[in-house]
Amino acid sequence: MEKSTITQKNNTLMDIIKKSAEALGGVDNIRNLHTVILYGYAQYAYMWGGGNITASVDAPQKLLEATYLQRVWDFDNDRFQLKERRNMLFPFAAEFGHAFFPLNQILDGDIAYNKLPDGSTSRVGEFLQDPMTVDGRRIRKLWSLTNPVSMINAILNNKAAVNNLRTVNGLDIMDITVDKNTSLVFAINRDSKIPQYVQWFIPQTNLGETTLTTTFTGYMPFDGIQLPMGYNTKMDFRDTVYFKMYVDGYKIDKTIENLKAPDSIVDAIVPEGEFIPPLELEIIDDGVWRIAGIGGTTVIEFEDHLTIFELYWGQLQAKQIIEKANTLVPNKKVTELIISHYHFDHTGGFRAAVAAGLKVYTNRGNEAVLRELAERQTPHFEDVLSKEANRKFEFVPIDEHLRLSDNKTTIDIYRVISNNHMADAVFVYIPDKKIFLDSDVATAAYDWQLWPNSYLDNLDHYGLEVEKVSTVHEKVMTHNEVLEYIEGGRKRVLERSKKAEEMNEYHPGYPIFQTREE
Repeated sequence: MEKSTITQKNNTLMDIIKKSAEALGGVDNIRNLHTVILYGYAQYAYMWGGGNITASVDAPQKLLEATYLQRVWDFDNDRFQLKERRNMLFPFAAEFGHAFFPLNQILDGDIAYNKLPDGSTSRVGEFLQDPMTVDGRRIRKLWSLTNPVSMINAILNNKAAVNNLRTVNGLDIMDITVDKNTSLVFAINRDSKIPQYVQWFIPQTNLGETTLTTTFTGYMPFDGIQLPMGYNTKMDFRDTVYFKMYVDGYKIDKTIENLKAPDSIVDAIVPEGEFIPPLELEIIDDGVWRIAGIGGTTVIEFEDHLTIFELYWGQLQAKQIIEKANTLVPNKKVTELIISHYHFDHTGGFRAAVAAGLKVYTNRGNEAVLRELAERQTPHFEDVLSKEANRKFEFVPIDEHLRLSDNKTTIDIYRVISNNHMADAVFVYIPDKKIFLDSDVATAAYDWQLWPNSYLDNLDHYGLEVEKVSTVHEKVMTHNEVLEYIEGGRKRVLERSKKAEEMNEYHPGYPIFQTREE
């Protein structure tokens, strides 16, 4: 392309940006902003939309709330702050889900760090993820630009480059580049000159990759600057609304706290990659092992192969677990995976299973979402499923019961009943060893038992005797230890409910539903 043509295109792009800046309050006013503080509240889709009662596209969406929310932009020093307190808007079995823990995430130039409630700080790496969320230097930069004024300020001050103009459905759409790892798409309404959306891409362990598109609505003036009162962030996974931010108001060019990274953070070693604890191996019985990292996977030996129950948390850990399991018995490899339910923490390693060519067993209701996850491509990021990988896998549906048996081992896979956490779930029972493989039936979390009768209801329904329980979230336990664990959590949840009612507070999921007399 000739230099004059490039110059002409760049001039056109900058004309669009400047006209938008004028519509938002004036080119000089936007370029010379010092600070913006946003106040509001928000809701997140729990586990990226992968934590509902079933995997159906019609299942009601579970949400988290974000209260005491602020977003702070310090344009003079290229700093950004995300502050909020998060709480699950559904009954969560672990206390941290309802602790309103204060997040204070800061980006100072290229340095990401956290401020903790006790005043201490910790350095954050380039990127980190889990089935619940994503974070890191790059993610915070992307969020900092998910604001129309911040975006145009960055372009006007040559902190972001703009190119590749195209017009689609009345929108001027352009690519924004901040650095080699940070790029976005920006859309401006051709008629009103008002920014309409920002779009960016992130890796995610279940989805491989997802596109987030934040649309701005309800512009209002604050000290002469037009800013949106609503932010709606959609994913390219089932059209899920991942994040909804409701704005109470903005303050322009007011004094803010010092967001400069302390010297201890500047000098700190930058964490690299995803944290995976060393895997620990425990022998449960002859031909049955538990491999523990973040969560636990149970390995079962058959005559000519190994079967695993659950690949929890993430792709990289799942890959390591499969590799470790393959060393347990000479000439026997993992060929099958049993998935308890589709929740994204429990299918965080699923793509690694597809990459390994494993046959998959789970409730029939989970097939559609698993095939959907396997087929998702990752054009912008590396993934355990390469672009050339075979994404087809053999799926064996479980309705009520399926027995797998050979001359060495017999296991039974049963549909979970009596559980308001997961409707399309299964558990595994090894009859000759009386071992129950549990994933959220009895041991979802220590703190509160919100479905306290599910374990015994399932044992009674299927006529099972249990001596040992191999869990995902806890450890290997005896049957009696599990009963004590459940009863302790049941008493704690009843006490929580009583205290809440005394304060005239009524939480979702309370009073807990019980099928057995106390």
